[in-house]
Amino acid sequence: MHAHDLVQSAWSSLVRTRNRSLLTMLGIVIGIAAVILALSIGESAQSFILGQISSFGSDKLIVHPGPRSQTDNPSPFVEMTLEYKDVKRLRREPWLSAISAEIMQTDLAQAGGVSKNISLIGTLPDEMVIGGYRVADGAFLTDADVDGRARVTVLGKSLAEELFGQERAVGKSVKFGKNSFRVIGVMEEMGTQFFQNLDELAYISVTAMDDVYQRKQFEYIIVKTDTPLEEATPRIEVIMREAHNLDNPEGDPEKDDFFIMSQADAIKTVSQVTGVLQILLSSIAAISLLVGGIGIMNIMYVSVTERITEIGLRKAIGARARDVLRQFLAEAVLLTLAGGFGGVILGMLFSWIGIQVINAYQPGWVFMISVNGIVSGLVVSTVIGLVFGYFPARKAAALHPMEAMRTE
Repeated sequence: MHAHDLVQSAWSSLVRTRNRSLLTMLGIVIGIAAVILALSIGESAQSFILGQISSFGSDKLIVHPGPRSQTDNPSPFVEMTLEYKDVKRLRREPWLSAISAEIMQTDLAQAGGVSKNISLIGTLPDEMVIGGYRVADGAFLTDADVDGRARVTVLGKSLAEELFGQERAVGKSVKFGKNSFRVIGVMEEMGTQFFQNLDELAYISVTAMDDVYQRKQFEYIIVKTDTPLEEATPRIEVIMREAHNLDNPEGDPEKDDFFIMSQADAIKTVSQVTGVLQILLSSIAAISLLVGGIGIMNIMYVSVTERITEIGLRKAIGARARDVLRQFLAEAVLLTLAGGFGGVILGMLFSWIGIQVINAYQPGWVFMISVNGIVSGLVVSTVIGLVFGYFPARKAAALHPMEAMRTE
């Protein structure tokens, strides 16, 4: 039997039982669509995060608390070891052009009869240089505010509008919890960065954060330098070891209570994490493919049982066992391949819808289609047809013509 006749015969058989064929394909369609959705959303997320990291700049280094090994084995119980004294020590280095740090705290902001749960950022004046931010009204924190432990704050644009409406916020008072702060500035619109809306933040000095919330350990310290990062990193490590009284002359990262990351390190880490998540999500989605394959095998067994007389007649007039085997394999492959194409189209549609929904809450995501997902989806669907269709096809091919023709 020629390939064209084989496909035509297989297609005619599937059309005769179209309702059953469509239901059988459903498992493959859902499985392929889920795989493509997971891979496409994963690639879009990776592109979004890497774009955010790239915009951070290649002339900055981030000092994190805890040993470097936590990048491979993240833990919520990292000892916070970075303090203001570390910033003061780093400021003595002329080759570091800007140094900032952050402490994060949530609290209830109240002003003008309006209340809102917000994120407070305890920071330093160089935050403006590090982030490339600008103040729309008033001024940002100064060294005098930090040294004087002043109860002053700078509000994000959206937060200022929510608390004070159309009135000018600068000069007014706002409460964070039970503590009053005077507004000295309002930031320009900044948008979203690293899944956080910067326009809804409030900034206070790290010293005020210590006084009000008893928080003096930093989540991280950021430094900006014109020195090549491969030279700046070991120099900062030496300074930090001295500041923390660490006996680590050989420079073993596991003996440090901090680690330093550059933009390149962050990109590498994010790529690894998102890659693992894509594999995990795809593996979970692939379970439905296995279920769909088993469903196809069952339906093909039913088809063989229903068509025993037809198989016997064909073999009686000269059809060889391999012809019968090919016919049933062709039906199984055609069934799964059609399901694969349907799954690809559905997966692309769901991916597009998913990105539109995400963009409604988190602007900046780009619709991406995983070519690997499409290719692997079609290849896997074909393989499933061959694997799960082989055993029913072999059973059909092994039937003796006379016994098959006697079977009703």
